[in-house]
Amino acid sequence: MSRVGEGMEIVARRPDPLYHIILLAICSGVLLLALLLSIRDRTAVVVPLIGLPLPELCVTRRYTGVACPGCGMTRCFISLARGDVAGAWSYNPAGLLLFAIVAWQVPFRAVQLWRIRRNLPELQMGLVVPIVFVVLGVAMIGQWALRLMGVTF
Repeated sequence: MSRVGEGMEIVARRPDPLYHIILLAICSGVLLLALLLSIRDRTAVVVPLIGLPLPELCVTRRYTGVACPGCGMTRCFISLARGDVAGAWSYNPAGLLLFAIVAWQVPFRAVQLWRIRRNLPELQMGLVVPIVFVVLGVAMIGQWALRLMGVTF
């Protein structure tokens, strides 16, 4: 530890493998579910094996009738898991970026865990993470605003 100013210390941050394990598990689970679930009549998300549709997931749309910025994201992910980019775009264009972020987490977190096990420093993303999330937020709000104005994708 080194002293910085009066009473302030810089403490080396220890890698947290549990953080990476949890993110790896969540992202892998999301991708697996996207692969297993299916879409019926462009509106219903269907559970495999039993063939029953899931209830409406968007509380905003269920109670107000107005779609939220994330509406269509589940169907977008399911479409992308099957390679249907055009279908995914029609459900939620911002979902393509979010899907890429989630898919990127699987190899990235695996590499981080590999580096931690070998006592190597974790890879740092710097400003990439906040920039990507700002772009995602703008894309979600932008496509939502366009849909509210009647634009279809």
